[in-house]
Amino acid sequence: MTQTKIDSNQDKCQTCGGILRFSPDDMALKCVSCSNLEKIDIKKDVIKHIYGTDEQKTKEYNEFTKQNKVFKCSSCGSNIVLNTLEVSKTCPYCSSPCVIDKTEKIGLKPDGIIPFKFGKEKARELYKKGIKKKWFIPNVFKKTPPIDEMKGVYVPTFLFDANAFTSYSGRLGTSRTDARGRTYTSYRNISGTYKSSHKDVLVETSSKLDQITFNSINPFNIKEVVSFNSSFILGYSVEHYNQKLDVCKNLADNIMKNKIKALILSQYSYDTVASFYQKTTFSEEKYSYFIVPTYQVNYKYKDKNYTTFMNGQTGKVGSGYPKSAVKITFFVLFIIAIIVGIILAFNFS
Repeated sequence: MTQTKIDSNQDKCQTCGGILRFSPDDMALKCVSCSNLEKIDIKKDVIKHIYGTDEQKTKEYNEFTKQNKVFKCSSCGSNIVLNTLEVSKTCPYCSSPCVIDKTEKIGLKPDGIIPFKFGKEKARELYKKGIKKKWFIPNVFKKTPPIDEMKGVYVPTFLFDANAFTSYSGRLGTSRTDARGRTYTSYRNISGTYKSSHKDVLVETSSKLDQITFNSINPFNIKEVVSFNSSFILGYSVEHYNQKLDVCKNLADNIMKNKIKALILSQYSYDTVASFYQKTTFSEEKYSYFIVPTYQVNYKYKDKNYTTFMNGQTGKVGSGYPKSAVKITFFVLFIIAIIVGIILAFNFS
């Protein structure tokens, strides 16, 4: 098949006029009628903005707002991005029609995108392989994982960079046990400063994926982020960000502060943290807004609806699947038996 370079706004096949859809397996646009492939212009230069500046007053942003609108699903409340060429669309989360009269402001234009790495056919295979590796899966479900519906959805995220300077103080305890089994803890005060640099701190901002669910399909390979091109989203749904930039920035700051605390404490030998105080100042703060690929798998098992997300770049299967209460109970009893055995062995030694 020949590949022809096209404009990013084109959605019609140059050979037969059919509809073009992004094909992850070919990393090109593929005609649904004649299977002709048309090349996508892929650029690696993803912009990182200085936090606190206005990035919307640009020619690219104005073009983006003309080509796309944000519609709020009247059923589940999700914000879905619709291209002006799309007459109607169903919500990728609840399957109800999401085209309503009231439109939301489009907000920031995506700086980058991690394109889907594989299509639905391979996604089904990876899902079944991934779900069978999970713990506590019911045997019947594990043998034949059901898939009622699979949808490809690009999820909104923000990426943050920053340098940090931290002053800290605290009190750490070190324990020792004497020959009679009595435990003593001695304490010492600590204080100092710590410099650190943080890069590619990822914060999801989806209305349907919380951070725990998002973490279950992490990591994404940030090195494969490319400049946003609307060709990559043809045939897929795109969710608009649910939280504003400043809210996500606060979340990223907390992630960095927790990491800084762990790095500082790793310098010391201790058993307990009696107290810890830190004051962190950030500088050279930058951000990018980009979308990442996920597959949403919907199915019913024993009259209950489930949704399991899968990483559309790596194939990693996340949480949200049914668990066997019997297997969990036996596992807990097994752990208790081991602990009791260790205690008895220690007491009679």
